[in-house]
Amino acid sequence: EMADDLTPVSELGLEVGYCPLLECTMPFEYCKYGPHPEKCEAWLKENEPEIYEELKGGLAEAKSEGKQKNKNRGKASKKAAKIAGEKVVKIYQFQRSKRKFVTVIIGLDAFGLDLKQSAKKMSKKYACTASVQKCTPPPNEIHIQGDVKCEVADFILEDLKIPKELIYFQEAKGKKKQRAFN
Repeated sequence: EMADDLTPVSELGLEVGYCPLLECTMPFEYCKYGPHPEKCEAWLKENEPEIYEELKGGLAEAKSEGKQKNKNRGKASKKAAKIAGEKVVKIYQFQRSKRKFVTVIIGLDAFGLDLKQSAKKMSKKYACTASVQKCTPPPNEIHIQGDVKCEVADFILEDLKIPKELIYFQEAKGKKKQRAFN
C-alpha cells in the first residue's frame, strides 16, 4: 500500500545536458567556467539554440572575464618570456643552514635537455640528492644538495655538451653573473 504512493527515483531527477566538446565535457550551465567558453557558445548556438538562449548572459559574462584576465598578464609574463628566451645556464648556490648548501642550475631546459634525467645523472655522479623544481614562470631549476658549483659547471660542459660561453656563475638569484670558464 505504501509503495504505491512513492514516486520512482528516475522521475524525480533532472535531466542534465553535457557539453560534447572534448575540451569542456561539463554541464551546459558550467561551460562558462571551462577552458574554452567561446567554443561551447558557438556549439550551443548552432546545435542547441533553446539552451543557448537560456544561458546567453552567463557565456557572454565569461568571455568578458577572460579578456580582463588577459589584460592583467602584463609585465610578469613579459619578464618570464625574456628569461625563458635566454639560452644560458646559470649556476648559483645558497646556504641552507650553518654548513649545508644547495646548488641551483637554471636554464638547462632552454637547450632541450630532459631535466629529470640530468638531475638523476648529477645525483649519481655527486652522491647527493638532485631534484627538479617546477617554477611558475619558467625556466625550471635543478636543486642539488651540497657545495658542488664548480663540479656541476664541468659536468654541464663535458657531459651535457653545452658551450662554455653559455655557462655562468651567479652570486645569488637575481644578482650579477660571471662566466664559469674564462
